[in-house]
Amino acid sequence: MTLIMFLWGAGEGLFFHIQPLYIEGLGASPTQIGTVLSMMTIVPALSFIPSGYLSDRLARKPALLGSCICGVLGMAICSVARDWRDLIPGLVLYSFSMCCMPFINAYLATAARGRDLGRVYTRTVAAYTAGMVVSPILGGLLADTFSMRVVYLTSAVLFTASLGHVLFLSPQTPDGTSTALVHWRALLSPCILGFAGSVLLAFFAMHIAFPLAPNYLADVHRWSASHIGVLGSISSVGGTVLSLILGRRLGKPAAALLIGQTLVWLSVLLIAVSPAVGPVMLAYALRGSVTACRALTQARAGSLLGESNRGLALGAADSAVALAMVLASVAAGWLYRLRPTGPFVVALILMPIGMVLMGHRLDTTLE
Repeated sequence: MTLIMFLWGAGEGLFFHIQPLYIEGLGASPTQIGTVLSMMTIVPALSFIPSGYLSDRLARKPALLGSCICGVLGMAICSVARDWRDLIPGLVLYSFSMCCMPFINAYLATAARGRDLGRVYTRTVAAYTAGMVVSPILGGLLADTFSMRVVYLTSAVLFTASLGHVLFLSPQTPDGTSTALVHWRALLSPCILGFAGSVLLAFFAMHIAFPLAPNYLADVHRWSASHIGVLGSISSVGGTVLSLILGRRLGKPAAALLIGQTLVWLSVLLIAVSPAVGPVMLAYALRGSVTACRALTQARAGSLLGESNRGLALGAADSAVALAMVLASVAAGWLYRLRPTGPFVVALILMPIGMVLMGHRLDTTLE
C-alpha cells in the first residue's frame, strides 16, 4: 500500500499545485476557478459515508481498482481540454478516485488489527506526500516547456503504475462485519455530530487560503509555474516530515492537532505578509501540516463507532473534510475576486476558533 500511495502522490503532485493557473489560463475567473476546484471534492463529500459503510461489508481490492481506473481516465480527458469547462468532466471523473479513501483506511486498519492507527495512517500519508516531493517541480517544468496536456498524460502514466501495484495487493474482506448491525442513528448522536462539525470548521479554515494561493503568487507577485511547482515540492516535504513527527504524539491527540493547526496558521500568515522567496518557501513547508491533521483526525474517527462500523466512522470524518474543501474552494473564489488577500484574512480569523473547537471535541470524545 505504501508504494501505491507514493505513486499516486507523484501523479497528483504533477498537476495539483499549478492547476489553478491552468484553469485561469483557459479563461476562468477567480469565482469560476473556485467552482471548478470545488467540483473535485463534491463527489467524495457525497460518497464517503456510503463508501465507508460498504468498506465494512465488501471486499476492498475491487474498489481500489475501480478508483484507480477513474483516475487514469479522468487525466486522459483533462489532457484534451481546450476550455476551462472542458476540464470539468475529467476532474469529476478523477474525483471518483478519492471515493476509495474509506476502503484504504479500512484496509490499513484491518491489516494493523486496529492497533496504533495514528501511526499507521500518518505513515501512509507520509508515503503519499513523499511521492509529491519531486513531481510538482517536474510538473511546473513540463507545463512551462511543453503544456499541461503533457502534465496530465504523465499523471495518467503514474496512476496506471499505481493501478498495476493494486493488482498485487492481497485480497481482504471485512472480518465478520458483513452481517453486523449498523447503528445509523449513531451518526446523529451529539458526540458524532459535534466531532464532524468541529472537523468541518477546522478544515474549512485551514483550506480556504490555499485553492487560489498559486494565482495570488502569480497574479500579484509574478511567480512562474515552475517556481510554484517548487513550492508544491516543499509542501510535500513538510507534509512527509510533519506527518511522521505529529504521528508520534498520539498519546496526546489534541496536542498534536493543535500543533498542526498552529503551523498551518503560521503558513497563511507568512504568505499574506511577505512575498519574499524565503518566507513563502517556509510557509509551504508548514502547510504540509494539513495532511498530518487529516491523518490524525482519521485516526480518532476510526475508534468512534467500534470495529464493525469503523469504515462508516471514517467515511463520516472524510465527508466532513471533503465538504469543508468544497465550501472553502467556492468561498476562496468569491473572496479572491473581492480582494486577493481576502482568503488569507478569513483563514487567519477562523483557524483559532477551529483549534479551540477541535481540541474540545477531541478531549470530549476521549473521555
